[in-house]
Amino acid sequence: MKSTLILCVLLMTIASVLSSTYFFGKETKDTKIIHRDKLRYEAIPLKKRIKTYTYNGTAPIKAISCYDFQNSEASVNITSGGIGYNYVELRLKSQRSYRLDFAIEIYA
Repeated sequence: MKSTLILCVLLMTIASVLSSTYFFGKETKDTKIIHRDKLRYEAIPLKKRIKTYTYNGTAPIKAISCYDFQNSEASVNITSGGIGYNYVELRLKSQRSYRLDFAIEIYA
């Protein structure tokens, strides 16, 4: 039983590291895209790019999708708002010496 649990945790960790899409919330059949944007900031040698992305709308957000075109070790975090709110602030951080290249979709 313990070995199965350890194996599951290990596989989930590997899958999350290899993932290039960050998805927050839950997409259902009645959700629709209310905002779509592409972000691209060029790389700086030996530096990480950190940018803040803000969206303000009128409808409550049900899901947020962030796709990393670099398939790198970049990260995306919600710093304010998000699911259930009508606004969101995202913090995007690139892998060192990589550019930030994301597609962001917001669903309501």
